[in-house]
Amino acid sequence: MSSPFGEHVDVPVAQYDTGDTYRMVSIDAGYEASEEDIASIVSICNEPLVYRFLFRDRLDGNAYAEQDAQEFLDWARNGWISGRHCFFLLRSPGGVIATCIDIGELDESGEALVGYWAGAYHRGVITNAMDRLAELAADAGYRKLVSLVEEENLRSLAVLKRTGFTHVGSQEHSLTRLDRPVGKTLKFRRYERAL
Repeated sequence: MSSPFGEHVDVPVAQYDTGDTYRMVSIDAGYEASEEDIASIVSICNEPLVYRFLFRDRLDGNAYAEQDAQEFLDWARNGWISGRHCFFLLRSPGGVIATCIDIGELDESGEALVGYWAGAYHRGVITNAMDRLAELAADAGYRKLVSLVEEENLRSLAVLKRTGFTHVGSQEHSLTRLDRPVGKTLKFRRYERAL
């Protein structure tokens, strides 16, 4: 199996308030990270909100490091090749990594988990990125997007509401890091969006 999106994706995404054009680019077989890419990912993943909701529990309170970024990019690239998960980086008009958004494997159910993180200096782009991902996913054959969000993650909840997701209940979910269990389970709010 391979990515349902093809070998490579590079599409425009407008920032909400300025209209600036960001590029949503796949982390695929041809992606090569620069030192600036690694530094941007490390910086964003250590920002207080991103770290709190995505990495604190997964890294046992340790800072997100360059090695974590490189392992993530290798894992994301292999996921694209195998079709197990597909990650996209959003680059600012200046080419700097601003956000990351992903979708899980396309299986017979057509349902997949989505996730994202966004740098504090790039507000106003993740909502349009989610809408763009939904368009790409529908074209690829996905039928439903699912997101699991902690109740305290108000910014993420707002993104889901703005992009047509509906709260359908709560769900316990085991945390993983790069598909490896970390031995912790959290209760999340479950949101769904039909395509």
